[in-house]
Amino acid sequence: MTVSDKLCLPKDVVNKASVIHILGQFEMYVENYRNIIEYTSELIYIQARTCKIKIIGKNLQIVYFNNCDMKISGKIKGIEYC
Repeated sequence: MTVSDKLCLPKDVVNKASVIHILGQFEMYVENYRNIIEYTSELIYIQARTCKIKIIGKNLQIVYFNNCDMKISGKIKGIEYC
């Protein structure tokens, strides 16, 4: 058992893992990312802390972003982890 398990700390916080919340097919939130690699209306390519994330769809747009999270809207067709 690790210290984080004993303290009941969330694994995403301890591992600095990205957290993705998808609301239906048209809205998505990404937490704990590093930067945006590519951004078009059909592809948003993000560098996360432990991998790269591709969001594929139509009419995609980043509604807002800051140092730790972003909101994406549009028709989300798929997500790939690279």
